[in-house]
Amino acid sequence: MLSVHLHQIKACKFLSSFFLCMMVIMITVCYGATDPNDLKILNDFRKGLQNPELLKWPENGVGDPCGNPPWPYVYCHGDRVTQIQSKNLGLKGSLPQNFNQLTELQNLGLQRNNLSGALPSFNGLSKLEYAFLDYNEFDTIPYDFFKGLTSIRILTLEMNPSLNASTGWSFPMDLKDSLQLTNLSLVHCNLVGPLPDFVGTLPQLLNLRLSHNKISGGIPNSFGQSSIQVLWLNNQEGDGMSGSIDVIASMIFLKQLWLHGNKFNGEIPQNIGDLTSLKEINLNGNQLVGLIPDSMGNMNLDKVDLSNNMLMGAIPKFKAATKLSYASNFFCQKQPGIQCAGQVNALIDFLHNLNYPSILSSEWSGNDPCGGNWIGLSCNQNSEVSLINLPRRNLRGTLSPSIAKLNSLVRIMLAHNNISGRVPSNFTELKSLSLLDLSYNNVEPPLPKFDDGVKVVIDGNPLFDEDHGKSPTPKPTPSRYWIEGSVASVKKRGKSRKGVLLMFGVEMQWFMWAGPALKFSVRQGS
Repeated sequence: MLSVHLHQIKACKFLSSFFLCMMVIMITVCYGATDPNDLKILNDFRKGLQNPELLKWPENGVGDPCGNPPWPYVYCHGDRVTQIQSKNLGLKGSLPQNFNQLTELQNLGLQRNNLSGALPSFNGLSKLEYAFLDYNEFDTIPYDFFKGLTSIRILTLEMNPSLNASTGWSFPMDLKDSLQLTNLSLVHCNLVGPLPDFVGTLPQLLNLRLSHNKISGGIPNSFGQSSIQVLWLNNQEGDGMSGSIDVIASMIFLKQLWLHGNKFNGEIPQNIGDLTSLKEINLNGNQLVGLIPDSMGNMNLDKVDLSNNMLMGAIPKFKAATKLSYASNFFCQKQPGIQCAGQVNALIDFLHNLNYPSILSSEWSGNDPCGGNWIGLSCNQNSEVSLINLPRRNLRGTLSPSIAKLNSLVRIMLAHNNISGRVPSNFTELKSLSLLDLSYNNVEPPLPKFDDGVKVVIDGNPLFDEDHGKSPTPKPTPSRYWIEGSVASVKKRGKSRKGVLLMFGVEMQWFMWAGPALKFSVRQGS
């Protein structure tokens, strides 16, 4: 009897489990495994396409993206959509503006399609880690697109050249909260304006690609503390990026640096050799001046492009494995590893102290100052520089002691510039020197003691007076005076007459009145 009861109990348990399973299946069939809101957004996406058949999703929108089998290109965790991977399908159309309601989305791959129209805001997609939207035709990006992307690691919008076509769009300040960001690519997507300082402080940023935009200004100093390994800032349209590139010498993790096609100026930093991980550097088409640092020749570089700048001096010898381009500069020699003549080195040092003025850097080319068109120089019959004649050239900087190596100099004429600092003491070693004209600059005392045969002209230097150091005589302070008076009547030849007085005086310049008798007083005006 007990055995019969046990069998009945087991049978009841089996039937209970069976009916429970059936109920779950029926609920699943009726309502689906996918969150209804996620399903709606996917259907909105499908409806916005001109060629939705490429997705192979149900035409009528009926189905279960997260069910079994799932929809193509859709991946879920439980009932929530976490990935959409439909790259390179040729999709045409737009994205739904409620796209950011896919709040569990982690990975979005829509690259290399023909999607167009306005991008939806991604504000609120706090779990999104990967967003690939590159190589499409989007034309508008909302101001809050990047807000709240606190988990984003890789974000690429490159090759969407018409984004906010008429005005462009600024680098998104909201990315300062994206502390997990490692890769950011905004190549050729109409980005305008300067780069904000916070970009260099993003702790995980390794790859920053911003080529072919309209970015202006310089490289922020904060980049010197960054972990960036790949930096593309090349080919900015309009005025381009400008300023010094000194900060790159502190970017010790750099592997690839593209700065070509801009207006960067100044010198290549001398300590660039500290970048031991650097493999490729492209500085083509800027306004860089001065010498190529010798340390570059010792670097393990695969590719170097220094063409189309205003670099001077000798080309250091690079390692054999380095592919080197250096055309269209002003080097003294045509081949690497050959040094300049002594006179050329001295004159390049002269330019260095004057910050390499372009009017001279572009003309002082080659290895013979006496055999080419070196503006402002003259030579004697022995092909030695005997005259530096560069008045009114807007030269700014200091005088280089290297000038003393030009032993045959007879005259140095540098009047009416903005030269500052002291005259180097070794200028007194120029035994042929007869004239040093530094008038109307900002030269500082004291002067070195030259031989009596050397005429030194320093008129118009504010720190010197006409007597070379004596205190200037005070000049009278201009004063304004007014004459106040009354006109007295006088009798002349029996007739009564009145005189008219024109009364003023400026800086002790007086207009005197000769006429009828006057009574007047004088007071000093304010």
